[in-house]
Amino acid sequence: MLFAALLTAAIPGNAPQRLALAVARSSPQDLEISGDVPGIPQGAKRFVRYEDLSRLPQVAFTVKDDANFSGPVKLSGVDLDELLAALGFDSGKQLIAAICDDGYEGHYTAEYRAAHHPFLVLRVGGAEPAKWPRGQDQEKYSPYLISHPAFTPAFHVLAHADEAQIPYAVVGLKFFDEGTALKNLRPAGAESSAVMRGYRIAEQNCLRCHREGEIGGTKSPFGWPQMALIAQGNPAAFGKYVVRPNSVNPEANMPPNPEYDAATIAALTAYFQSFAPEQKR
Repeated sequence: MLFAALLTAAIPGNAPQRLALAVARSSPQDLEISGDVPGIPQGAKRFVRYEDLSRLPQVAFTVKDDANFSGPVKLSGVDLDELLAALGFDSGKQLIAAICDDGYEGHYTAEYRAAHHPFLVLRVGGAEPAKWPRGQDQEKYSPYLISHPAFTPAFHVLAHADEAQIPYAVVGLKFFDEGTALKNLRPAGAESSAVMRGYRIAEQNCLRCHREGEIGGTKSPFGWPQMALIAQGNPAAFGKYVVRPNSVNPEANMPPNPEYDAATIAALTAYFQSFAPEQKR
């Protein structure tokens, strides 16, 4: 196994790393680390062993409102901010993307982490990942999942409420400078309030499965450019699909958003229309 030595020397502008990073995966349980991480070359990946994550300070909660579980469950693991510190971050705003084995991504901004304290789950009911229960549709939760001590929405945008990012089958974490990562998602210029509201919704909801540049899920083959073209060319179909995908495509896998009212759909449509070629500045 080619494990990198534990990095103890401080990198300018960052704290010492406290995790051993491997250049190659030694087990399916190893967590992939990538992105703008101190000491990792641009575009490279490193891997952290479950045993090393277990040596970091742990948090434990009886979680009562995680939709992945049918009732209260004892979860323990590493707070995402603790993991940031262990990787050598000590300042600035980082966005953490949790990459799942099916292309889904959960996203954790500094604001979200401060409001909800998400943590990387290492044990479920005291058990290691090999003994974790499966979901109601037999979905496999390991090697990692992310949860919260409790979740209360921190904001509402029209009919969209702040939503818990609780991905399972997490195989890697990618770290971004938050301002840089979200720059291409933000509307250009002085946009209308509807467009800005649409941005807030899309940044939390759509980005989990749809990609823009280096960030976003790949579960859907439609990224930001394709959605912009649909919103511009057929806004009625775009809105109908967002609310009830199966009414447009019976084979669609996208979850419905029946709570989205006309104003919410109008804001989301206006946001994606701002990315259409004839609209983008």
